[in-house]
Amino acid sequence: MGINQPTARLSITASVNNFASKTYKMKHKLLFIVFNLFICTFIIAQEDSSKKNRLDFAKTYFEIGGTYLPSFTGKLLENNTITTFNHSATLNSYLTWGAFHFWGHTEFYVTFPLSQLNLNKKNRVSHELSHKVSTGVRIYPWAMKERKIRPYIGANWGAIDFKQVLKPDENQSRLSKDFMLNYDAGVIYNYKKLALRLGINYFTDNKWQYPLSKTLLSEIRTPRVSLQIGLLYSFDSTKDTSEENIEEWNSYPTVSKLSYNANKFGDFFIAAGPSISFSLSKSEHNTIQFPYLQQKLTSKNYLDITLGYHFIKANLFTALSFRNPSFETEGFGSKQTIKKTSLALEINKFLTDYSGFAPYVGLNVAYDRFNYEQNIDGIKTQKTVTNKIEPGVTLGWDIVPGKTNEAIILRTNLRWYPFSKFNVNGRKFNFSQLEYNLIQVVFYPERLLKKRKK
Repeated sequence: MGINQPTARLSITASVNNFASKTYKMKHKLLFIVFNLFICTFIIAQEDSSKKNRLDFAKTYFEIGGTYLPSFTGKLLENNTITTFNHSATLNSYLTWGAFHFWGHTEFYVTFPLSQLNLNKKNRVSHELSHKVSTGVRIYPWAMKERKIRPYIGANWGAIDFKQVLKPDENQSRLSKDFMLNYDAGVIYNYKKLALRLGINYFTDNKWQYPLSKTLLSEIRTPRVSLQIGLLYSFDSTKDTSEENIEEWNSYPTVSKLSYNANKFGDFFIAAGPSISFSLSKSEHNTIQFPYLQQKLTSKNYLDITLGYHFIKANLFTALSFRNPSFETEGFGSKQTIKKTSLALEINKFLTDYSGFAPYVGLNVAYDRFNYEQNIDGIKTQKTVTNKIEPGVTLGWDIVPGKTNEAIILRTNLRWYPFSKFNVNGRKFNFSQLEYNLIQVVFYPERLLKKRKK
């Protein structure tokens, strides 16, 4: 069928509006699901909680596995006509780092994608459907036990990239669904330190308004479900704790202040961990000038490095964090690169300590430097540098079996910068950011020295 240019432009506008509406609904759905999962977890974990030891609260694991995604229909533009073809089914390998919490009733995890294998290599066209680093929570109605099959349900969120690779140019656009909410369910069988997982994943949004050219978008639907198999190795990181500490830590109340039984004013700490950033707003600049590029950008993985001080008795900490995420989008000869260098000063307040799970909230202010570069057909057409001060909100939690006595703990945090933006050629480049620090290792040097002196 022939292509009508005015119709194509209307298609682009309608697609943009439709995508914005879906994103708005998705954010509210995400908050609803996460809230309910945490409520269910808390209620389930209350059963006989007085009989459960604090140091049995969490168990760390690593998982290696793969997911199978079935074949689906792709589209391309040939001789001014849209034609369809079949994309190959794929196997996607992954590595997961997680922990079972609330005495075997809940699982928190972070999944890192490894590689994608196309099962039909004879196709002249291929695709890349890669799930970036994602995190999630699973609920086990019946607590995990050795040599028992246990069902679970869960939700996870992260970014998914999609690109059609059409030879010989291979210059098609790469799109991303940022901070996307998905569901999963399955069963797990536990034997000593090993466990086998069989699961199914359901993707809430499988529709892509994909650019077949600079002016034409067409809907492509990727698979709704994938099948998963994984092998887990779990271990208890508190086994090396001295008998004296085990007795003391297990005596702590189930719910108490993080500063419970502490007599020290505070400690310095340093921390580092992998992070990823999501842009939550569309750019006016890209909507007008580059509708065929990714409208909401997701960063590459980067390292969050932090120096701070924990005011123990006040149950709060201050920190200075350095991050340098970079963002790229390209297609049909056009490429954008944004390099952000940020230094954030924050203050966070611990709300409580629930058997080693210590959530906190806080405020931060960041000094951001944006380096924006634009290339078209290999020629640099734009470069701008913008310096700004951005206010933000921080949410997170620490995993602290020994409260304020441990030299090394694990931390997760999210920073939200709703007003982040800069200008390109007089147009706004909205850059509302959600920075997700996946797993941060926090080290307290003074606590380690104190332990060695004993």
